[in-house]
Amino acid sequence: MIMKMLKHLKDENIGQTSVEVILLIGSILVIAIICGTYIYRINSQINDSFNQTLDKGRSYLLNKLN
Repeated sequence: MIMKMLKHLKDENIGQTSVEVILLIGSILVIAIICGTYIYRINSQINDSFNQTLDKGRSYLLNKLN
Protein backbone atom coordinates (compact mmCIF):
# COMPACT_ATOMS: atom_id res chain seq x y z
CA MET A 1 0.00 0.00 0.00
CA ILE A 2 2.81 2.38 0.90
CA MET A 3 4.66 1.48 -2.29
CA LYS A 4 1.57 2.33 -4.36
CA MET A 5 1.30 5.67 -2.57
CA LEU A 6 4.98 6.43 -3.17
CA LYS A 7 4.69 5.48 -6.86
CA HIS A 8 1.64 7.74 -7.13
CA LEU A 9 3.59 10.60 -5.55
CA LYS A 10 6.53 9.94 -7.87
CA ASP A 11 4.38 9.98 -11.02
CA GLU A 12 2.81 13.35 -10.24
CA ASN A 13 4.65 16.31 -11.67
CA ILE A 14 3.37 19.03 -9.37
CA GLY A 15 4.97 20.84 -6.47
CA GLN A 16 2.64 19.34 -3.91
CA THR A 17 4.39 16.01 -4.29
CA SER A 18 7.70 17.38 -3.05
CA VAL A 19 5.99 19.00 -0.09
CA GLU A 20 4.28 15.73 0.82
CA VAL A 21 7.56 13.83 0.55
CA ILE A 22 9.33 16.40 2.73
CA LEU A 23 6.56 16.16 5.34
CA LEU A 24 6.71 12.37 5.21
CA ILE A 25 10.47 12.31 5.70
CA GLY A 26 10.19 14.91 8.47
CA SER A 27 7.58 12.90 10.33
CA ILE A 28 9.70 9.75 10.04
CA LEU A 29 12.70 11.65 11.43
CA VAL A 30 10.66 12.98 14.36
CA ILE A 31 9.40 9.49 15.17
CA ALA A 32 12.95 8.11 14.95
CA ILE A 33 14.29 10.82 17.29
CA ILE A 34 11.52 10.25 19.84
CA CYS A 35 12.03 6.48 19.76
CA GLY A 36 15.80 6.93 19.99
CA THR A 37 15.61 9.11 23.07
CA TYR A 38 13.15 6.70 24.70
CA ILE A 39 15.42 3.70 24.00
CA TYR A 40 18.47 5.65 25.20
CA ARG A 41 16.70 6.51 28.47
CA ILE A 42 15.73 2.87 29.07
CA ASN A 43 19.26 1.73 28.21
CA SER A 44 20.75 4.23 30.65
CA GLN A 45 18.47 3.04 33.46
CA ILE A 46 19.39 -0.59 32.79
CA ASN A 47 23.09 0.31 32.69
CA ASP A 48 22.85 2.21 35.99
CA SER A 49 21.06 -0.70 37.66
CA PHE A 50 23.67 -3.12 36.33
CA ASN A 51 26.52 -0.94 37.59
CA GLN A 52 24.91 -0.69 41.04
CA THR A 53 24.54 -4.47 41.16
CA LEU A 54 28.18 -4.95 40.18
CA ASP A 55 29.33 -2.45 42.81
CA LYS A 56 27.29 -4.17 45.53
CA GLY A 57 28.61 -7.58 44.49
CA ARG A 58 32.19 -6.33 44.41
CA SER A 59 31.84 -4.73 47.84
CA TYR A 60 30.26 -7.90 49.23
CA LEU A 61 33.08 -10.08 47.91
CA LEU A 62 35.78 -7.70 49.18
CA ASN A 63 34.15 -7.64 52.62
CA LYS A 64 34.10 -11.45 52.67
CA LEU A 65 37.85 -11.51 51.97
CA ASN A 66 38.65 -9.23 54.91
